[in-house]
Amino acid sequence: MSSGVHMNENSDGVFRALRPEALDGLAAETYARRREQDISRALAVTSSTTMSGAVPRTVRRRMPRLLAAGLTAGAVAAAAAGVIVATNSSGGRHTHAPATAQRLDARTVLLVSAESAAKAPATTGAFWYTRERETRLIGPINERTARNKAGAKKSGKMKPPPVTAYISSTQDTWNGRDRRDRTITGIDRKITFPNPAEKARWKALGAPELEPWSAKQHVSDYDFSHSKLTKVQQDKAVDALTKLPNDPDALERVLQGWFKDENQASAAHDGVPMSGDFALYAFGTAQDLLAGPITPATKSALFRVLAKQPGITYLGTGTDRLGRKGAVLAMSGGTTAEKTTSSGSEIRLIIDSKTGQLLEQESGDRKSPSLVMTYQTMGWVDHLGDRP
Repeated sequence: MSSGVHMNENSDGVFRALRPEALDGLAAETYARRREQDISRALAVTSSTTMSGAVPRTVRRRMPRLLAAGLTAGAVAAAAAGVIVATNSSGGRHTHAPATAQRLDARTVLLVSAESAAKAPATTGAFWYTRERETRLIGPINERTARNKAGAKKSGKMKPPPVTAYISSTQDTWNGRDRRDRTITGIDRKITFPNPAEKARWKALGAPELEPWSAKQHVSDYDFSHSKLTKVQQDKAVDALTKLPNDPDALERVLQGWFKDENQASAAHDGVPMSGDFALYAFGTAQDLLAGPITPATKSALFRVLAKQPGITYLGTGTDRLGRKGAVLAMSGGTTAEKTTSSGSEIRLIIDSKTGQLLEQESGDRKSPSLVMTYQTMGWVDHLGDRP
């Protein structure tokens, strides 16, 4: 397993190892244009990752991204009273990286993805549409978590489920340039259990509904066209995202500004700034940006910004819940590649380096993730309710 932190030391060796001998007599720029294909072929054979079972991410928005952008980390956590990170084995991700995988690292994968993303055609429309499959791990709040969520517990609005289970459902979202949005939640909802004992316990309790709010399909329309937005919400409105810089340095300055603003918002709301440094913030924010309406040039710049950040680790190739293969990149709650995932705070992304497309994101323990988001479809449409 290699981290992007060391890319400067071994990148020349990586490219030399991948370079076909027949290219020796060609100009350097000709080989550079073929470097992406060489690395992509290597990515396909260096390692394998298997993923099985139903699995999950943190509290997912049941509202458009525009509205959710204004919520601080503390506010979202308070709304999630029943979400936990479990340690029981439920068939999560297992990475088996042979020695050849050491020839690639996170920075290489990110730079290849940047080159691929830049080649995608630029499209536009009135609404940005996404279809995403969410699987969340829910269960009783343990004593330590209950103490940490004392404020949320006082509200009494959510009662934690009595057993541990995985709840999966699909959500359709339309985010409009005119600030009119729609979500359809509860599509194809399924409940599974991490082991037979939990399922038996659930049946013994009379098979209670574990999460009433997601039990039925629901359509929600939002109109923010006359709403006064916070600065954070303005920055992440659909139109604003389409105008983000294409230059990596300029984009990094924008992200640094967001980091500062959201820290201030968190301090004002919760009394403390967000946890983690800018590198962790950039990696976490990339999840939504890569699934959002940014241009191909901005997406390319974003991958180059990430390639500069310490602590991102390449775990090998993996397969998402739809069977699509991609490179698995991870970052823990700190910025050192050696930090373990015992805290359950690791974020993992599966990216198709040949297209620059985000396939899936996962958070929490690798064996029992707390949440997984699988991106089935995304793209521009002209009318609310249309699909690409």
